[in-house]
Amino acid sequence: MKGRLTELRAIGRDDLQLLHGWLNDPDIMQYWDGRDHPATFDRVEARFRRSVEGLDRDAVRFMIDIRDGETIKTIGMIQHGRIVPRARHTQVDLLIGDPEYRDSGYGSDAMHAFLGYLFHDQKLRRAWCTLRAPNARAVRGVEKCGFVREGVLRQHDFLEGQLVDVVVYGILASELTVD
Repeated sequence: MKGRLTELRAIGRDDLQLLHGWLNDPDIMQYWDGRDHPATFDRVEARFRRSVEGLDRDAVRFMIDIRDGETIKTIGMIQHGRIVPRARHTQVDLLIGDPEYRDSGYGSDAMHAFLGYLFHDQKLRRAWCTLRAPNARAVRGVEKCGFVREGVLRQHDFLEGQLVDVVVYGILASELTVD
């Protein structure tokens, strides 16, 4: 899959070290699993092993690459969960792991390409995501992509010793705009 700025490719074994680093970045972890919950390499490997092997039935993951001339740099990961067959929807998540490329439009570009794939190639009618309410960067990103705030799950998640609200966002295939 290709966006204007990004290319999405299957996750590979060589990506595990990169994911391990990102999942120990305090800026990411404050909204992912919590800064008080560091990710050992073994835990990262166990979490992503089935995706690397192409056997994961619960998530389909892609790495986000950008090109700079002849150089390819991996800057993030995007994924969707199980597709609900009758309802034709899935949950999506995006992570820009490389701090140099956050807030630069790469995440939005990757999400647009991914949603195009889900809605057109996979024939889904809806995608949704959940964000911890304090994550303003992610809120701006999904709203930029056309997601609509659908509701709040109050005190739904426990993160770094605190109960936090989780916001649900969704987008319908008919709402996806092409740049």
